[in-house]
Amino acid sequence: MKNVMVLTVIWLLSLSSGNLINGPDLSKKEDLKALGFGKIFETDKTITTKIMLEEVTDYYIVYIKNESLHDMAMDRISRIEFYETKWGPVKIEFPNNKPKIILLD
Repeated sequence: MKNVMVLTVIWLLSLSSGNLINGPDLSKKEDLKALGFGKIFETDKTITTKIMLEEVTDYYIVYIKNESLHDMAMDRISRIEFYETKWGPVKIEFPNNKPKIILLD
């Protein structure tokens, strides 16, 4: 009986451990840098490649492209995708001008 209880506890811990891995915190510079290079997909179907996020504010993002800082309003962005991060592929969408992080498989 004791073995069954121990195995049950181990099993429950292993099931809940998948929720311990969080995505990037967009307010931390080190997390933004860890995202690496990505692509911005605008609502008008324009794609901006090889960008690095520098800052995410309330209504716009600041990014680096060709060693220059640029900004863009969130209402112009459909999504931003990063394919090689420490969290795996990451997509950021902006419903109602609020960043929503989606960890892809």
